[in-house]
Amino acid sequence: MAHLDEAARQLSKSGTTLYAVLELKKGASPEDIKKAYRKLALKYHPDKNPGDAQAAEIFKEINTAHSILSDPKKRKIYDRHGSLGIYIYDHFGEEGVTYYFTMNSCWFKTLVLLCALLTCCCCCCCCCFCCGTLKPPSEEVVRRYQQNVQNQPPRAGNKRNFRRGQDDNADDF
Repeated sequence: MAHLDEAARQLSKSGTTLYAVLELKKGASPEDIKKAYRKLALKYHPDKNPGDAQAAEIFKEINTAHSILSDPKKRKIYDRHGSLGIYIYDHFGEEGVTYYFTMNSCWFKTLVLLCALLTCCCCCCCCCFCCGTLKPPSEEVVRRYQQNVQNQPPRAGNKRNFRRGQDDNADDF
């Protein structure tokens, strides 16, 4: 395990890091993964190496690699998208991985840009801000509005019905 460089321990996009932890090549069979895991787990188990912090850390990496590579869904995502795909899978599920990588593809970004240009969405918003349709109102309009709000007629002391000419005492039939 000492021959692994630090780049192999970082998030990978190629999907080779976990295979390197188990000392396997990409595309290994599930039986090969199980054999390599057992061999390395026995070698670096904390009970066989008491007090060795490095062996305990390597044992954790081996367990993580085995848990991902032994699950067919996670392995497929890992082989396709690397550690970033596993991170997104753990937080958002399988659909989250699909959506994330779809929206980050060049084709999707190009499609959104073309739709915005063809529908004049961005041009319309830009023009509305530039020509004044969406500009904030001038101070004069704001003052007039505030005066209208402040100059409302006072409320009447007696209650009246909504119909004109009738008051509350019109209950005699």
